[in-house]
Amino acid sequence: MAGIEFGLLGPVEILQDGQRKGPTTAQQRCVLAMLLLDLGRVVSTGRLVSALWDASPPASARNSVRVHVTRLRKLLAADPTIEIVTVGEGWRLACDRERVDLYRFRDLVRAGGEGAEETGRLLREALSLWRGPALADAAGDRLVRAVAEGLEDERLAAVEDRIAWDLRSGTDRGAVSELSVLVAEHPLRERPAGLLMSALRRGGRVAEGLAVFHRMRKRLVEELGIEPSAALRNEYQRLLRTADEGEDPPGEAPLPRQLPGDVAVFAGRAAHLSHLDGLLDRATRSGTMLVATIAGIPGSGKTTLAVHWAHRVRDRFPDGQLYLNLRGFDASGDAVDPAEAVLQFLGALGVPAVAIPADADARSALYRSLLADRRMLVVLDNARDEAQVRELIPGSAGCCVLVTGRTELAGLVARGAHPLALDVFDPAESRDLLIGRLGPARVRREPEAAAQIIERCAGLPLSLTMVAARAAVQPDFALASLAAELESSEVVLDAFESPDATIDLRTVFSWSYLRLSTEAAQLFRLLGLHWGPDFGAGAAASLAGVPVPAVMRRLRELCRMQLVAEHAPGRFDLHDLLAAYAAELAEAIDDPQTQWAATRRMLDHYLHTADTAARLLAPHRRPIRIDEPVAATVVDAPEGKDGAMAWFDAERPVLVRSLHRAPDGAHGPTADRYRWQLAWFLSTHQRRMGLGAEWIATQRLAVAAAHRTADTRAKAVAHHGLAAAHVRFGDHEEAEPHLRAALRHFEELGDRGGQANVHAELCLIAEAAQDYAAAFTSAQRSLDMYREDGNEHGQVRALNNIGYIHAASGEHARALDAIRHALRISREIGDADGEATILDSLGFTYTGLGEYDRAIDCYRKAAALLHQCGERVRAAAALDRLGDAHLAAGDRAAASGVWRRAFRVFDDLGHPKAEALRAKLIAMTTPR
Repeated sequence: MAGIEFGLLGPVEILQDGQRKGPTTAQQRCVLAMLLLDLGRVVSTGRLVSALWDASPPASARNSVRVHVTRLRKLLAADPTIEIVTVGEGWRLACDRERVDLYRFRDLVRAGGEGAEETGRLLREALSLWRGPALADAAGDRLVRAVAEGLEDERLAAVEDRIAWDLRSGTDRGAVSELSVLVAEHPLRERPAGLLMSALRRGGRVAEGLAVFHRMRKRLVEELGIEPSAALRNEYQRLLRTADEGEDPPGEAPLPRQLPGDVAVFAGRAAHLSHLDGLLDRATRSGTMLVATIAGIPGSGKTTLAVHWAHRVRDRFPDGQLYLNLRGFDASGDAVDPAEAVLQFLGALGVPAVAIPADADARSALYRSLLADRRMLVVLDNARDEAQVRELIPGSAGCCVLVTGRTELAGLVARGAHPLALDVFDPAESRDLLIGRLGPARVRREPEAAAQIIERCAGLPLSLTMVAARAAVQPDFALASLAAELESSEVVLDAFESPDATIDLRTVFSWSYLRLSTEAAQLFRLLGLHWGPDFGAGAAASLAGVPVPAVMRRLRELCRMQLVAEHAPGRFDLHDLLAAYAAELAEAIDDPQTQWAATRRMLDHYLHTADTAARLLAPHRRPIRIDEPVAATVVDAPEGKDGAMAWFDAERPVLVRSLHRAPDGAHGPTADRYRWQLAWFLSTHQRRMGLGAEWIATQRLAVAAAHRTADTRAKAVAHHGLAAAHVRFGDHEEAEPHLRAALRHFEELGDRGGQANVHAELCLIAEAAQDYAAAFTSAQRSLDMYREDGNEHGQVRALNNIGYIHAASGEHARALDAIRHALRISREIGDADGEATILDSLGFTYTGLGEYDRAIDCYRKAAALLHQCGERVRAAAALDRLGDAHLAAGDRAAASGVWRRAFRVFDDLGHPKAEALRAKLIAMTTPR
């Protein structure tokens, strides 16, 4: 390449026709590096001063910077295509980016990452541009070192990309040796460790790969207090699968006595078994009798667990095991009378019929006397209630009683029994059951079909057992055909029909339903109309059209019968298959008008409570008008911002599902109105929590619903909402057409406030593209319209945008004027959210001026205010920038501390910024 070129990837240099031309001093090299690093952008005098003098710059510092710039201009005068332009309080270097080795390196790396066939060659060419440590001979310690460390991270990432390509393409000779050196030099950098594990696995060196993981995890936990990333854990799992391939779990053999035979394959419930073991151990040590209850929904495997555990511990009860099915919930409907149960146990204990007392109390006393000196295990299965089992509990400390039932058996618990609640299987337990029933080879051969079966059975052990049994009797049939049958069933429970009433799901569920009061039975049916995954008392009350106290009595009855579970205080759910059963009953018993009226009340419950909660979280946001709720709707009243956040946290999954599952058909137009309005209120919470993908998905549904309604305001609001979601998560190309559509609809309505909001979003798009002229035009339009609309909150936003644009353009004095004006208004109107955003912009402006102490103070205040406002994502982002400012000021310990706090928030939310912060933390501790 003819003419002047620049080098940053090694010593800082100006080359003309391949010959080094300068700069001659370390300080000139520092100034040149700073201009090249911000190529095409204004670098302020203050920033250059900060780069040259870490602390206490001399009084002549600014003059010295000007002298250095003048000398650089002379060095570059021979090439008219390159110039250093004075802009306000700083300078901008303009030249073709191809003349700078750093940008050639980045372009080659980018091309290599785009799936190019010559990826390996491109990455090697990029790495060949490095002549040593970046910025090796530039003056400045703190700032230059921080920049150089960032460039070194880019080099390492390219090295890792090149090695990863070599591994994928099979040209990885020597990769293990190279990666071993990288891991040793960068012991907290995860990707080299993951690549080394992969290379070792490919070479059959599994044990060494596992050892690499354990060393890395130990370092991360001990030095950073974090667990390995998902990528590293996934590679570890691949190593484990390689090591464990072909191993099958052992089975269990059933044993006799009065206990029913143990199941041939028992899966899951490891925690419950361990808990029962511990209870028995403690009872034995203390010389007391153990009474434990097992409750759960129909089909959850209560009897299976009880019998299996009883076989596990049978040797600890040498005097025998008693078992009785009390038929509390049974096809016959005839529960065993307690007196009859005692009579059966006396016979099992060998008491002759002539010696059994006629009086019931005397029989119970004889039963207790016979067990008084024995170590006996008593299993009372399928109990209806406490009254049915009270007389069957012995008084001997050497005995153990295990009771199963669909009700909570609260009376026994009040008398000292230990309760165990059974939930459904998780996916791993469900898979274990299928493997146990069908063999590991068959399940591993069709993993996707097995996963579909597990999902359709919803973790219910009974349904999984039925499906496994059907597959077992047809060993030549593919699991995919069975999975397809389950998926294609128009009526969900049809797939689980059986001529055996004891395992037919509808029949099993009916034994509980038929014992409900009329009011509780009606509520259960209406809960089948709810789309889940759970609900609060207000939603249930709205469905039933009754006050909360009345619905709570019905919910308690449903909970006692294990048809509904209170999984958290005030939060209820019912299993997917029970929900399908409830919906079937509603369809069969309740007329369509009753079902729609209940659904409408439920939608109004969520819409109006969401309105209340959104107003608490964002009091300055422009409201939308919604209709009054229909009669008998219960609207919750969250208290304050904390209450509003808690309500959205609990109900967000329900609201998202409502957008998908609200009725169509004759009620479609009304449901579409609920859809776009619910999406609008929900976006308040989604934005705060950083739920970008979900926010975009729900707003797309809102746009579709708005267009079906042909309501101009609905279309304006929905398009603006979708555009805002795209803007916040970086997809500006997707955002712009929706902003144009929203603007067109707001103009049609004559809504100046709505138009102002759209121009504010257009400002952000132009700003991100560094089109500051267009950004300023949009910001000024939004400001003018906000003033016309009398929206002071909007004016704060627009003024802050104008200030930020000035700062990004290098016009820091004008930036400070606009931002301080916005700050005054925000404090006058009590807009804490706006004040936090403005303080963040001030931090950015002061950073550009090199005034890091002021920047740190602003970022710290912004983060605190955002935390108080419940803005977790934005507060964490402010902490991230606070860490950058601390690092620029030379305080690495403070930077690391705030980055850790930000990382914990992003990691907890699953936010993509977590990985960038992880990399920063690792880079802080990586030796250079």
